[in-house]
Amino acid sequence: MLTKEIPVAKGLPLIGNLVFLSKNNRKFEQFCIENYRKLGPLYKACVLGKEFKIFAGPEANMFVTQQGIHHLTTREAFMVMEKEFGENTIMVLDGDSHRRSRKIVDQFLNAAAIAQYVNPMIQVTLNFIKDWQIGQRIELFHAALPKIILNQLSSALLSCTLTDDFVEDIYICISTLLKVTSEQKGESALRKPTYLKVKNRMLTFVKQLVDERRKTGQVTDSPDVVDFLLSVKDDDGQLLTEEEIFSYIPIIIAAGLDTVAHTSAFLIYEILKHPEIYQQVMAEVSAVFDNRIPDLEDMKNMKVLRGAAMETLRLHPVVFMTQRYVQHPFDYQDYRVESGQIMYFASGVSHFLPELFPNPYTFDVERYAPPREEHKQPGAFAPFFLGPHRCAGARLAEIQLMLTAATILYTVQPQLDPPNYTMKTALYTEESPTLAVKGNFYIKTRRKIPLSSLA
Repeated sequence: MLTKEIPVAKGLPLIGNLVFLSKNNRKFEQFCIENYRKLGPLYKACVLGKEFKIFAGPEANMFVTQQGIHHLTTREAFMVMEKEFGENTIMVLDGDSHRRSRKIVDQFLNAAAIAQYVNPMIQVTLNFIKDWQIGQRIELFHAALPKIILNQLSSALLSCTLTDDFVEDIYICISTLLKVTSEQKGESALRKPTYLKVKNRMLTFVKQLVDERRKTGQVTDSPDVVDFLLSVKDDDGQLLTEEEIFSYIPIIIAAGLDTVAHTSAFLIYEILKHPEIYQQVMAEVSAVFDNRIPDLEDMKNMKVLRGAAMETLRLHPVVFMTQRYVQHPFDYQDYRVESGQIMYFASGVSHFLPELFPNPYTFDVERYAPPREEHKQPGAFAPFFLGPHRCAGARLAEIQLMLTAATILYTVQPQLDPPNYTMKTALYTEESPTLAVKGNFYIKTRRKIPLSSLA
């Protein structure tokens, strides 16, 4: 009989483990890692009288992969998303409805589809860079990269461009939603005029995009995601409903905001901060860009850049912890986890365990190549979470990270500004609900390759 009590992390009287609410990502990570070491993968944290059950490390990751589908659901953990964007939003679906939705999404996020996105995404990046001048100071994290990444997605997948002010509105909308979901803000934030205004603008944009496409038909040589959603049929031979079509497009628009945009900044920083890696990456990138715009196979063959991207995802996990609802009780070791509660999965703990990644705080791009392949150890690497709800756009995100960094590095050969800059991060900020740079992150351009040479 399972009678052991789930252990509780040591904390202060009454207030408990306030570090659990800390904006300091390193303190939060260390709290989770240290208690994983002391108490095991399953433990509780108490904050101001509220209890949080945490499942951490590779054991938690393997549980999600192997058994999560039988015990865990997402709808109750992300009810805010359902209320705001409808019951067909993919992140709140489970079971058959989720499998059906993923089957549709996978058709425009598979390798063949991604191959078609590479060139337009690079062209979007070049278009943003064209106005940068030699010696100009560029703020990447808050200013340049969100605009570049969102327009890469809208251009390649939806055949449209987004104005700067609309990008800012999308940022406000999605950040507010994520902050409420993670309890950084109360639900009253969803009733404020600013949020309601930007949400309405986003939904109006989606409706106009779909309505216009119904009238004009396909607007590019190859059908884009809007064309696909208007024509695809489900397993029963039925076209998607209006609500289903509308549920996919906001996710596409917002998918890269706090993931790819932020991680691209971290990737460029890490490459510029490590001169030897920078030289190797530039050699790989220049070997292709000197002759042509890279395609998907070219990007996959940039081994050092790929290692740098994966190491950035490991060291700077945008989502270190996420929540799931326990729909069906389960036993783990000597513990019983009852149904009807939210559980927090600290999937990022495994990224910092030396038994999985030796010298875990060292930026080492060779971890992922044979014979080491440290990321392939069971439960070791989970930048996009795991199980049936692993990020559907993970493959695209990795390529998008690489092509964005490669294009910027090759075209303007930037340096950190100031040269001795050391990035500081926070688990969340007023602007961002996920891992973010504290302050600004500047680069200075050192050269400018004319667009004509890259045509």
